[in-house]
Amino acid sequence: MEKIIIHHRSSHHASNSGYGRLIDYMDAATIPSGKNSLPYKITKFVSKRADQKSGMYDSTSVIKDWELIRKLSFSKNRDRMVHFLNGERDIRYALIVKSLFSRTKVCATFHKPPEILSETIQNTQYLKKLDGAIAVGINQVDFLKNWLNSDKVAFIPHGVDTTFFTPGQSPKKENTILFVGQHLRDFEALNYAIPRLKEQIPGIKINAVLRRDFAHKIVANDAVTVFSGLDDESLRSLYQEAALLFLPLKNVTACNSILEAMACGLPIVSTDLEGNKGYVKNNSGVLVPANDNKALVDATLTLLRNKEGQIEMGQKARMESLSFEWEKVAGEISAFYDDLKS
Repeated sequence: MEKIIIHHRSSHHASNSGYGRLIDYMDAATIPSGKNSLPYKITKFVSKRADQKSGMYDSTSVIKDWELIRKLSFSKNRDRMVHFLNGERDIRYALIVKSLFSRTKVCATFHKPPEILSETIQNTQYLKKLDGAIAVGINQVDFLKNWLNSDKVAFIPHGVDTTFFTPGQSPKKENTILFVGQHLRDFEALNYAIPRLKEQIPGIKINAVLRRDFAHKIVANDAVTVFSGLDDESLRSLYQEAALLFLPLKNVTACNSILEAMACGLPIVSTDLEGNKGYVKNNSGVLVPANDNKALVDATLTLLRNKEGQIEMGQKARMESLSFEWEKVAGEISAFYDDLKS
């Protein structure tokens, strides 16, 4: 069976991060291939007339659509599995003509929480032509089954590169905590916690890694150092030297930052959301009730004051991360392909 992966890389992901890393572990052709035969004016014309309520569809989506249709047309009688790595975008005209390729199955992975999917994609006529869907969050499964009117929905976790993101060899920096990212982060909870953590632990250091255009969301405090535009090695170093990952969230399915921190042996302090429960488990972290900022601070202080607890929880986090190695995730996805073809 020939496998074709349609991918999109988010600019804020490090090169060792993101769902696109799946490509490195699958024997599959990839789209876009980098060989575009469509004039830019045409791609712009088509994308401007696309219904964005059916999912994001821009000029790069047109290129992917055209390349996929051409590839499928060259040999209609070949068994194929097409996988859109980001179901929230790029799915359109190839699905309309899918019936012409009877031996081709199409699936997609969805990353956004149900609340965001239902708000941003109000027209599901194209998505309902999918043969199956992969949820990276346990909180997506029932929603996707109803939303897509399909029973071919499976939770397959997001992966992490556990060979790159590893515990460091040097001792941790005492009372140093790390905050990473901007998508669905609870900055209100972060800003509540910073002065209260500093009051209880005067020497605390809070490293925050996020895009420069989000830096203003963090209230200025001399305990906080903001980093933007880091290379992979610098990001990994911040994970490795921190005592814990402090990451309050508003919503989540799968979180790269949590997976990378776990792989680097960091205890996790985050929000008790359904999506987190698929990853932060077996005592690899502490999940605090949503909107309880005091409990978030208390949990962080308790862990910072318990060095043995930090070490033990960090070791469990590393062990838990190994179940999300990309090789294992790729194997689960291949099994899902086989199930769709049977």
